[in-house]
Amino acid sequence: MSQLSQALVRGLEKVYSAYYDVEEIPGEGPLKALCAYHSRDSQYVLSKKAELWAAENHEYLYLWALERLEEGSGEEIFQKVLSDGEPRVRPHSQHMSTYLTAVVLCESAAPGAKEQLKKLKKRREFKLSLHGWMEFRIAAVDLSTGEISTNRAGKVLEKDLKRLVERIIANYKGEEKTQ
Repeated sequence: MSQLSQALVRGLEKVYSAYYDVEEIPGEGPLKALCAYHSRDSQYVLSKKAELWAAENHEYLYLWALERLEEGSGEEIFQKVLSDGEPRVRPHSQHMSTYLTAVVLCESAAPGAKEQLKKLKKRREFKLSLHGWMEFRIAAVDLSTGEISTNRAGKVLEKDLKRLVERIIANYKGEEKTQ
């Protein structure tokens, strides 16, 4: 893994730590961190015992760093994220949503791998969405071109991820970028 990739992983962990509980994954594997976000909103009348409604939202973001994104790598990441993330989903009457998100940083990417990545999808609804839903989303950043590839659910990540990566790279190169 290049120094730029290491700087990006550290930078993203630092940025995500403001909102997520970041757990670094030790070792030389491609999975670098697991970031967990939990939110609960509720409305009540007069006292907290008289709750009108409540909604819980969760996200588990898996941060990966690869030398090269090959064909089949996206499917492997997809399976690993689902096998770890699906047991974490706890549907109940106040559960609204859980997102399983994979952010992949790669030095380069095969064109076929980017196309495969766009086709990855998984969405589960619990009790006709009355107990919420779970959705998988993925975004891959090709550091050689700066291109970001996402699946359909991951489109919402693209704009912010592009801005974050550009800012971290500018800081890494010593060019303080102003907004």
